[in-house]
Amino acid sequence: LKSFLARPSVRSGTGTTQFGRHFRPAGAGRRAAAMLNRGPATWREWRFGNQVVPLYLPDPKAVPKEGEKPLSEVAHLSITALKSKGALPSLTEAIEGLLKAPDSPGGRVQEDRFRATLKKVVAAVLVPDELEDIFPTPVMEMSGTASRRPSKIGRKGSKEFTGA
Repeated sequence: LKSFLARPSVRSGTGTTQFGRHFRPAGAGRRAAAMLNRGPATWREWRFGNQVVPLYLPDPKAVPKEGEKPLSEVAHLSITALKSKGALPSLTEAIEGLLKAPDSPGGRVQEDRFRATLKKVVAAVLVPDELEDIFPTPVMEMSGTASRRPSKIGRKGSKEFTGA
């Protein structure tokens, strides 16, 4: 009786039992894994609506700047801020201008240039405090030598006797 109830339908792909439960036939996972793109990863793109911005891959040896947010987070925060102010068409126009003048003949754009375009569009609409939330200013490190005191100048020695 059990073998009759769990019998798959005749269709290929995903099967259905008599009670409407779906299952994967044997080997379906291997076929799906074979269809994944396993290329050299030489292309990266950012998509918004029907616009696609092809980007250069970041240098794997380059260290990201301290305090810099990832591109996806910056783009999301920018889009939501522009959407709340009703200025989203200005972003699409700026992206179209960016795509008309790419950095390479292949049509790709450097990530820094794309970030600068986002920042320029957002800066025209938002107040500086809101802009600082999306694009934080880089932290400047102080050199360690400026904070050090010179040794033995102005110090009293512990062995000096000042009393009577």
